Amino acid sequence: MHIQKIRLTNFRNFAATEVEFAERRNLIVGANAQGKTNLLEAIHVLGLGRSHRDRKDQNLVRFGETYYRIEGIFQHIGVRTTIEVTYSEERKRIKINGKEARPAALLGLAPVVASSPEDIDLIKRSPGYRRAFLDLALSQVSREYLASLQSYARALAQRNVVLKRSQEGRAARGETAVWDEAIVDHGENLVTARIAFLAEIRPKVEETTSVMSGQACEVALVYEPRGYSLSSGPAADWDGSAASAMLRGSVRDSLRRALEENRHVEVARGFTLFGPHVDDFKFVCDGRDIRLFGSEGEQRTSVIALRCAEVALIKAKLGHHPIVLLDDVFAELDETRSRALTALISEFDQIVLTSSRPGALDDTGIRRIAVAAGEITYDG
Repeated sequence: MHIQKIRLTNFRNFAATEVEFAERRNLIVGANAQGKTNLLEAIHVLGLGRSHRDRKDQNLVRFGETYYRIEGIFQHIGVRTTIEVTYSEERKRIKINGKEARPAALLGLAPVVASSPEDIDLIKRSPGYRRAFLDLALSQVSREYLASLQSYARALAQRNVVLKRSQEGRAARGETAVWDEAIVDHGENLVTARIAFLAEIRPKVEETTSVMSGQACEVALVYEPRGYSLSSGPAADWDGSAASAMLRGSVRDSLRRALEENRHVEVARGFTLFGPHVDDFKFVCDGRDIRLFGSEGEQRTSVIALRCAEVALIKAKLGHHPIVLLDDVFAELDETRSRALTALISEFDQIVLTSSRPGALDDTGIRRIAVAAGEITYDG
């Protein structure tokens, strides 16, 4: 899948702008605060329905305006697809080839993987960042996972309403039962899929980590249930459909037990404390938790390895590469890691990169896109 052209209206600092992309290599250059990252952000909105930098769409609207519009033209094996995202008056509208669509319809249509120096938050910050990584990566390649994620979110919201009413003495005894079963059913699907996903990407993560660090590293991606435990055992398939019966049974039994045994605690708190919505995973290299004991360089290497593995997984599952957005990823890397990353990304298909390093894309036919005050020029 390739993006051929994007049209922006009132998006960030772009008033009315059109940008054409080369099929493989695109280097966006310009001084700071001119709009380089905004271009990547717009492509991300088309691919995933939301920004990777800001959850509030109103913040993406150009100052003084009331709406933004992004239109992208994509091509895959001769088939042209147009995606349009418009936001105004706190309402977002999505059209695919001119027809209204739900945000979920975008996932996997024009898959996108984005990486930036801020990705280090995947290691350093709260579990929510790591869960978001898992959920977005899996949702782009599995409609089943996306459906379970949406159903789980609805069940969780309803269960929390009942727990809050129970806290206030306004709920009947056993009223959470139907939502307990929904949490267990959909939670089982999410947890087994996540564990299987981590098992599948681990070899690529290990390979990338070793190449970038210049030395062999044994990597483990360890899923961490919060408030319940699981039996050990490998997951056999990335989407959980062929995962071991032992693993699935363990997830189901452990989730149900956690809900039953801690109901009084959850009633007292007024919300659900256990389940995949609070789970985590950790990156372990040679037995060390990188979040706690890794250097800055090791942590940055780890998140780049995760992104490279995400690209490989999407290629394996969908049959084509995602569009890879790289926002100044070389800025915080030493020379050894930079050279290694340049070699690694040569395997990718279409790349849109912002960088101050002229040799960041070791390839011919690079389109150089210059951005200055929201205006676009081309050079090469």
